Amino acid sequence: MDRPFLDTKEIATYLGINDKQVYTLIHDRGLPATKITGKWLFPRHLVDRWIEAHVTSAPPPAPFLEDAKGLLLIAGSDDPLLDRLLNLYRKQHPDVIVLRSRAGSSEGMLALRRGLCHIACVHLPHPGGGFSTDHVTEVFGPDVAAVTFANRKQGLLLPAGNPHHLSTLQEAIAADLRWALREPGTGTRALFEKELDRLGNDPAPILHNALMVDTHLEAGLAVYRGESDVGMGIEAAARLIGLDFLPLQEERFDFVIQQQTFFTAPVQNLLALLSTPAFADLAARLGGYDIAASGRIITS
Repeated sequence: MDRPFLDTKEIATYLGINDKQVYTLIHDRGLPATKITGKWLFPRHLVDRWIEAHVTSAPPPAPFLEDAKGLLLIAGSDDPLLDRLLNLYRKQHPDVIVLRSRAGSSEGMLALRRGLCHIACVHLPHPGGGFSTDHVTEVFGPDVAAVTFANRKQGLLLPAGNPHHLSTLQEAIAADLRWALREPGTGTRALFEKELDRLGNDPAPILHNALMVDTHLEAGLAVYRGESDVGMGIEAAARLIGLDFLPLQEERFDFVIQQQTFFTAPVQNLLALLSTPAFADLAARLGGYDIAASGRIITS
């Protein structure tokens, strides 16, 4: 199995599971996969990263973060409210350099596993119900905490006025439109492919002409400029750009933090902002967020 892409039977053999379990991992655990003309294919290098990110009882991270004084390193999912929170953080703590990667939930978990970031930003469902961060100790062991950032709505980003008169995801699929989609490995892309499969649709025709983007705002801008007819993203992006929004699902966006860095000043100062009126004002101005549980420790 040296080929870069594996089919369903090959990935089942590679993981030591049956075909049905493969489909469960795709939809509920974010196993990297794409569908071409009705056939699932699995990029081997991304699968290996996914496995590493979900290893339990792994060795402790390298001492990189212990030497990263005056830095706050964040990796994982994209979110406009988090962008604004980090701008506020920089103003209040100018002595700390904040660096952020928007590579998606899976990459954020992998970076945390390797000890390359203080905080992983994650929004993935769990096969047992709820979200993956409800069960984060199964992946990282007991020395980890998950903290709620905010709840937000995922859905379809539509041109102002909804010119195609869409009211469901199935209508958007049947309309043969040009899509703006997030890259594989992101929670938003995983949700999109899960919904396609639930509705019995082959994603190949959509992916063939889809524009791949790195952020929710890029997806919204592609729709706004007419490069795409519809995008998959969050309500806040639609509001910022002046698009219509068709909600599909509410999700929880969480921070995952290793114990060794949880009580460091840069991390604690960021978490403290989640309970401030300034953060509430940022969320209200953007819209599309529920911050009632922001700052709540889910797992410790």
